[in-house]
Amino acid sequence: MNKIKHKTIAQLVVEQLREKIICGEIKPGQRINLDKIANEFNISRNPVREALLLLKGEDFITMESNRGAIAKIVDSAHVDELFSVKMLLESDLLANSIVNLSESKLNEAKDILNKLKDADNVNDWSELSTQYYDCLYSGSERPETQKILNSLRRKTERYSRLYYSKFHGDKVAVNSKVLQYCLERKTDRAVAELKSHLLARKNEIRQLL
Repeated sequence: MNKIKHKTIAQLVVEQLREKIICGEIKPGQRINLDKIANEFNISRNPVREALLLLKGEDFITMESNRGAIAKIVDSAHVDELFSVKMLLESDLLANSIVNLSESKLNEAKDILNKLKDADNVNDWSELSTQYYDCLYSGSERPETQKILNSLRRKTERYSRLYYSKFHGDKVAVNSKVLQYCLERKTDRAVAELKSHLLARKNEIRQLL
């Protein structure tokens, strides 16, 4: 059996800890014990240290001199900042995409939207929602902006899950409007609808904090 590289192990730890933070198993403000994680994965401390540094870079934890790694405490100011940036990135991607959107991508977005109607758990809903918007942004030809958005999505995932648990009943109606304007090639209306949707989501999430 080939030896697994430390970076691969560290990434596995990152994914596991990120998921625990996102789903609330690790609470905001909770200390993440390095030795406990190392024992849980039956690995040395070094890849755990690397994983914690990666999570710090993703804004999921903070490092305190007297306590070590702490799951980041969420607040309304953090939500405001993240969603302000998210709105700028996504509206730019959509505005530059619509004129170039292929029929195949629009049809794919329709299919995903139908699947969203039947999504009955947060994991399916989150994955389908990402696929849906990626279809609508596919004509933007802005790969660097998309990379930044993908990174930002990881940081907002915990809030999206919170949103789903409380407000998922209205999600399809709002998403449908964005798609309809894309089908009609009405860029200004599509972007305005998207901004309205993101603003509403931000405000709803802030009420839950």
